[in-house]
Amino acid sequence: MTRRIRPLAQTGMSDCGAACLAMIFAYFGVPRGVADLVDELGVSRDGLTALALVRCARGHGLDVRAFGRSADAVAGGGAQLPAVVHWDGNHFVVVERCTERHVHIVDPARGRRRLTRAQFRDGYSGVSIEFGPGDPSVYPPPALPASRRRTMPARFLHGHRALLASVVVASIALQAIGMTLPVVSAILVDRVLPSADRPLLYAVVGATVVACLAHGAVGVVRSRMLEALRRRADGELTGAAVAHLLALPYAYFARRGTSDVVQRVSSVGAIRELLTGPVVAAVLDGPLALTYLALLLWWAPMLGVTLMVLATVQIVLIVGTGRRVGQLGQEELRAHALAEGRLLETVNGIETVKASGSEAAAAAQWHALFTTALDAASRSGRLEGVVESLVAGLRVAAPAVLMIVGVVGVLDGRQTLGAMIAANGVALAALAPLGSVVSVLQRLQFAAAHLARLRDIVDSDVEQHGRSVRPAPALSGAISLRGVGFRYDPRSPWVVRDIDCDIPAGSTVALVGPSGSGKSTLARLLLGLYEPTEGRVLFDGHDAADLESRSLRAQFGVVTQNSALFTGTVAQNIAAGRAEASLPRIVEAAKLAHIHDAIVAMPMGYETMLRDGSGLSGGQCQRIALARAVLGAPRVLLLDEATSALDAATEASVVASLGGLRQTRIVIAHRLSTVRTADVILVLDDGRIVERGGHHELLSRDGRYAELVALQTR
Repeated sequence: MTRRIRPLAQTGMSDCGAACLAMIFAYFGVPRGVADLVDELGVSRDGLTALALVRCARGHGLDVRAFGRSADAVAGGGAQLPAVVHWDGNHFVVVERCTERHVHIVDPARGRRRLTRAQFRDGYSGVSIEFGPGDPSVYPPPALPASRRRTMPARFLHGHRALLASVVVASIALQAIGMTLPVVSAILVDRVLPSADRPLLYAVVGATVVACLAHGAVGVVRSRMLEALRRRADGELTGAAVAHLLALPYAYFARRGTSDVVQRVSSVGAIRELLTGPVVAAVLDGPLALTYLALLLWWAPMLGVTLMVLATVQIVLIVGTGRRVGQLGQEELRAHALAEGRLLETVNGIETVKASGSEAAAAAQWHALFTTALDAASRSGRLEGVVESLVAGLRVAAPAVLMIVGVVGVLDGRQTLGAMIAANGVALAALAPLGSVVSVLQRLQFAAAHLARLRDIVDSDVEQHGRSVRPAPALSGAISLRGVGFRYDPRSPWVVRDIDCDIPAGSTVALVGPSGSGKSTLARLLLGLYEPTEGRVLFDGHDAADLESRSLRAQFGVVTQNSALFTGTVAQNIAAGRAEASLPRIVEAAKLAHIHDAIVAMPMGYETMLRDGSGLSGGQCQRIALARAVLGAPRVLLLDEATSALDAATEASVVASLGGLRQTRIVIAHRLSTVRTADVILVLDDGRIVERGGHHELLSRDGRYAELVALQTR
């Protein structure tokens, strides 16, 4: 094999298969990127199977075969390379080439790795997927390159063209003023000193003072404009990223960990620092360095050529190590995300950790991930240190080299001493913008890793992207499901299937069934958090696919078993951002949820501060969430195990209060005592409705519902 695999990083925890396939496609010239394949394959939180990769590759025209080869057979040259192999039981990597002692792989999570045969045997899981070019006529047409889509940083820069232009003008003025200093040096050496011309000296001194004052004034103006640019970048880039993130479909978050998503957003900070500092400087300093170079090539050709050589060596050094630096940067970011994620999980589950006495085990698990992150940072730092040391050495040597070349020019009679000093001043002045450009090239290599992580957010389509939808009308609460089915991806089993039912407005419908029967998934389908794989969900006869999802959900009140409370007062948690929610309405909602007495008993009443619900019982959290749900007088109230943490007496009081409300209620419960009064009970098993009817009717049938009731009354 003569060509190498171009490493591509996975964007999510379960995207390794798509990333490996994208690397193989790029090798054979099939135009598909990682994001394209994630969408095409419908990668779910459970990842992909080897069979899914085989079918996808065949569908794109490649010749594909999967083998159950031994590790020694793959490492010994028995496999057709490049090949995708199953790794560590839950991962995919690309085997690029094998030597007598090593196996070279490309890991979408860690980049290129060179393994000993023993290490390969330890990681290899027994499946090798091997590829051939197949039929190029079947290859799909190229997708729209990601580079054609204007990125968030590019949109920001485009939106502030006037401010950027002002910064450019100020910078050009600064550099023009700075160019007077070499001219002053030449005049002093060649004209003032030989003739002792004091009037000229005074004129030069005056001009120098004026130039220095002008330089300072323009510098202050430019610094203020740059600060304004930074301030706008802070607000707009981060705000746009968070707004886009919150507009993404629920499935995006289901496939990614919380810490992973948060760290992707935090990458905005690194990009913003680069955009408003070094990149702006490089945009200004790049043309300036070229101007200086052109001037030197005209004025002192040898100095110009010397400066060009010094610049070329630095740029070649940076570009030559760029791919490796970027790869190590991505590895470092992923390792830190895993360590931070484990710490976040440990803190969130501290009660379980303490109760089980597993503090030491939790600390050891975090420390192992943190050590991996430190190792990744160390590898990145070592390479950056070598590059920076070499570049710094060139910068230190450059003035001496330029001076030597200039002195040789004077000795050979090509320049006067004053002209040499002036030309050398221009050359030294060129080193500053040149250093700025080289510094940006270095930082861009690492920033590319941040940009790749951020693009996973900004390049993902928001909910209902590209559809023609209309705001949801005021609903009565009537709901119909027609042949509704859902599964996470085309290869996974059906979670719900063949769901047909009508829910009249104002009625109460209960969904019951064993764990894993599809109750909560059906609730998410009603809310539009998931889109049906097949069938339709109708509200008052309107297809939910044609309605704007936010305006539809605004007419729902939702309480789940784990409804979140946020940092803020009790009143703010009940109001949930509704500006129209007055305190009397909040109190009324709290009374309906039977939480008012508990709230007024708190030290600050409705102004008591909550922090993630800490300090409250599970039942109190659920009732605050219930008050939040009923505050907006929703047309549909969806209760998913909403009273599971309540005692029987409190639960009965809450159910009685809700019974007086005029709205459609959908109740999901394991505790069947809460659903006896429902107008219709739908019994789900294995994702299908197996029974429907009232409580007594279902008991008389002696079917699945009767079995569930019997199990709870033993």
